[in-house]
Amino acid sequence: MGAAQQTTQARTGYFDLDYYRSVATLFRQWREMTEVPEALIPSDEHRRACERLLYAEARLIDSGRLRDWLDLYSDDCAYWLPTDVELCDPASTVSWEFDDRRRLEERVERLATGLAYSQIPATRTAHLYTNMEMIRHGDREVIVFCNFLIQTSRLGHSSQRAGWCGFLLRLTDQGWRIVIKRINLIDADQPQNNNSFTL
Repeated sequence: MGAAQQTTQARTGYFDLDYYRSVATLFRQWREMTEVPEALIPSDEHRRACERLLYAEARLIDSGRLRDWLDLYSDDCAYWLPTDVELCDPASTVSWEFDDRRRLEERVERLATGLAYSQIPATRTAHLYTNMEMIRHGDREVIVFCNFLIQTSRLGHSSQRAGWCGFLLRLTDQGWRIVIKRINLIDADQPQNNNSFTL
């Protein structure tokens, strides 16, 4: 199968039942660990590159550069905001969001029009990532876990979102890219306010 055919297949049909199952199990190992085994710690080079990628991802969100932000994601990416706090299976549990690349592109273009009612005016954000832990996942992938705090401001009202993120990052010919971003709000099982901005 050629690269173009793989890309087309990835972009149009990768959210099947097997995919949901694989995503559901991807982050469970970390939750059960006391510490990351030394054999699974990525090289210093990969750790630094992954840190730079995630800091850039946060900076681009906060500066409203969403098209550039989307360029950091792979063609077969998933952006997942679950409604549970127990690492449930997305195939059988409702999510606030579970977007593929096409859906993310539509979302970014909609926000870029300036006509998205829920974002007039746009939400201002400041993303803080901390407590980063990384696990080597094969030769060209790294799983990253971190706590986050997002300070928001809109129409004179300030609020905070907090929780932890799980990322799957892949080294591609174009550099490191985000394959999965899972945003785990500590109150994900509670009613949410306007979360239509990019978390």
